[in-house]
Amino acid sequence: MSKPKIIVVDTRNATDYERAQIIEIAEWKGKEPSTAAKWMGRAAAPVEMAVRKALSPETIEKALAEANKMASRTLKEDPEAPLPADLEAADEAAKSARNWAIGVAGASGAGTGAAGIAGLAVDLPFSITLALRAVRRIGACYGYQDAREAEFALRVLAAAAANTPAEKTKALDALEDDYEGEVDHDAAPRGVLVKEGTVLAGQRLTASLARNLAGRKAAQVVPVIGAAIGAAASASFLDDVSTAARRIYQERFLRDREILEGRVA
Repeated sequence: MSKPKIIVVDTRNATDYERAQIIEIAEWKGKEPSTAAKWMGRAAAPVEMAVRKALSPETIEKALAEANKMASRTLKEDPEAPLPADLEAADEAAKSARNWAIGVAGASGAGTGAAGIAGLAVDLPFSITLALRAVRRIGACYGYQDAREAEFALRVLAAAAANTPAEKTKALDALEDDYEGEVDHDAAPRGVLVKEGTVLAGQRLTASLARNLAGRKAAQVVPVIGAAIGAAASASFLDDVSTAARRIYQERFLRDREILEGRVA
């Protein structure tokens, strides 16, 4: 078994609460991506190919584009909105956003799971839309809600949907490039903002989402147990997404206020 990675971060400007959260950010970054999709998929081998076919790049890309449009309409920038008083206040708001997303996902997954394969046509784009809306809502809890957040949210989703440690590392590196201002915000092919070499290309994001969702969604269409598995599958996906969003926005919040002088590596 490999030894845990030791991470040294200057926290002299942080409160006790902030120090505890910095440790949790570091632990999340060092943790391997969730294996929920894999073990759920084992129960669904007979239908997994059908689900993978439904999870085409075109389907996912269209869902991403529509999700960002919807999020932009429902989370309009409010210049007069007060910024969170501190990290703890922002975290409390983010927890409410997470609970909302998981609750909606569980209810939707149960309904579409009971409908079997036919329910996937509705559930797949809905799950992606809900995930991206959750990222945007959590970001707003930390004071990040202007038009550029549509771009950043896609990178957060890429980190949340990572299936391997290497994918997660690439996604986090892309977020760092974005934070440092190295990403060209004017480049937006087919609605998914990308820059080769610094940000996961649109094809990589859709591929990661397809692999991450395949096992979960295959499990929820298994006859008889589909409704129960559907609720768990959808909720687990939104839990992964919400956790990633919270950790990423926490770090950004602390860096922007110079409580952290650099990246939690």
